[in-house]
Amino acid sequence: IIEAGYGLGEAIVSGSITPDGYVVEKEPRRIIDKNINTQERMLARAKNGGNEWQDIPKEQGEKSVLDDEQIIELTNLILKIESHYKSPQDIEWALEKGKFYITQSRPITTLGS
Repeated sequence: IIEAGYGLGEAIVSGSITPDGYVVEKEPRRIIDKNINTQERMLARAKNGGNEWQDIPKEQGEKSVLDDEQIIELTNLILKIESHYKSPQDIEWALEKGKFYITQSRPITTLGS
C-alpha cells in the first residue's frame, strides 16, 4: 500500500489531508486499486523558514499524485528495501524533480503471524 500527498508528509501523518492510496500486487507486479482523493492544500517549506499551507490548483489537486509508472517505480524500490531488511517495512519517501528519495524505513511490527 502506497500513500501519496502533495507537499510535506507531515500533513498526512497529522491527518490534515487525505492522501491518495495505491494498492500494488507484488507478484505479478501490478496496480490493483487506486483511491484518488482531491487535495486542496499542501504543507510546504516557507521561503523565510518553517512551514506554511499553500493552495493546490484545482486541476492538479483532482489528479492522482503519482502516475502508474511512478507507482511501479516506487514499488520496485520498496521491494528492494524489504528484501534488504528481510521484513515488511514502513517507508517514508519523497519525490522531487522526478527522483524518489527514501527518508526513513522501519520494520512493521504490528503484522500478525
